Amino acid sequence: MTYRVLGTALLLGMFSSAAAQSTPPTTATGARICIAPATIESAPSAADAMTAIRDAFASILAGPGITPVPLQSKLQSLVRDEAKQSNCSFLLLPTFKHVHKTSGAGMLGKAALGAVQAGSYEVGGASAATRVAAGAARGAANQAEWHYASSVKTKDEMTLSYRLESPTGQMLSENKSSGKAESDGEDVLTPLVQKAAEKIVSVVQPTR
Repeated sequence: MTYRVLGTALLLGMFSSAAAQSTPPTTATGARICIAPATIESAPSAADAMTAIRDAFASILAGPGITPVPLQSKLQSLVRDEAKQSNCSFLLLPTFKHVHKTSGAGMLGKAALGAVQAGSYEVGGASAATRVAAGAARGAANQAEWHYASSVKTKDEMTLSYRLESPTGQMLSENKSSGKAESDGEDVLTPLVQKAAEKIVSVVQPTR
């Protein structure tokens, strides 16, 4: 009888250990999502793209039960160690590609984006085309995204993909989406990040 009780206790302990390993840890502030610097395949400015993607994910993912944690390490071999040291429940690894289809100074887009940044969606005294370009830029959530959108030209194409990992490196989710600019200065990046963030949250908070 004693051996049977001990055997049952050992089995329960094994199942509990396995469950603990498959469930990402959480903290008092909820699930911590470490955001690795994006891998940039091509972009007008890799540094600007990296900053815009980091800030967009950090801004959009922040909410009840989720704490975004931007990381600094740019090598995946190091970023995983940094994520562990940061006690993250998940590691987000984005990849980004921005293909320029046209060239030009893009002054129309920059003028419209400047008006949006100042909080003026209806540009006083500006042409209808400028107001249209300003409206297209309203999605920019912060300075980094606004700055990056100012480099966008008509027909530019962007592709954002991501891989979401557990602390043990297990792939939990991955996806890819693309968008094309219909005007100079259009914020194409933010909708791509929003789409990715929705899928990420569905994994991080499956019962939401």
